[in-house]
Amino acid sequence: MADTSLNENRIGLLIWQISNLWQSKLRNKLSKYNISFNEYLIIETIYYLSNISDNINQIDIVNNSFMDKSVVSAKLSQLAKKKLIKKMTPNDNRSNKLILTNEGINIIENIIDDIISTENNFFKKLNEETFNFTNSLKLLLGKKIRIKANYNE
Repeated sequence: MADTSLNENRIGLLIWQISNLWQSKLRNKLSKYNISFNEYLIIETIYYLSNISDNINQIDIVNNSFMDKSVVSAKLSQLAKKKLIKKMTPNDNRSNKLILTNEGINIIENIIDDIISTENNFFKKLNEETFNFTNSLKLLLGKKIRIKANYNE
């Protein structure tokens, strides 16, 4: 099918459309667990960070998930109400230590493989271009990219 719309050639709008479609597929999986996409990202971030540190706070979540600080703050309160995380008050009251509850750990361990599988199925159309596509997105974000050596030549 030919590109008939001016918007089909605007890279920003294409990225926005892909992002919306990707998020929709993930939200569909997350709805079974009664958590939002942002809540999932926070739980996943705490889960991974807990493997390297036992002193995780809100700033760690912001820095590792790239979510807005106010969104993280609001979602942490909701996750605490759902009893998926605990806010432990350290000696310094300005920073809560965050840990996943057993229920939070169960949710992430039950859903993470499904989320990864859903993402892999979504992006598998890229085939050999996955590496280049990932690098292109990183380049747009101002991050370092990796160059793939081709030893077959």
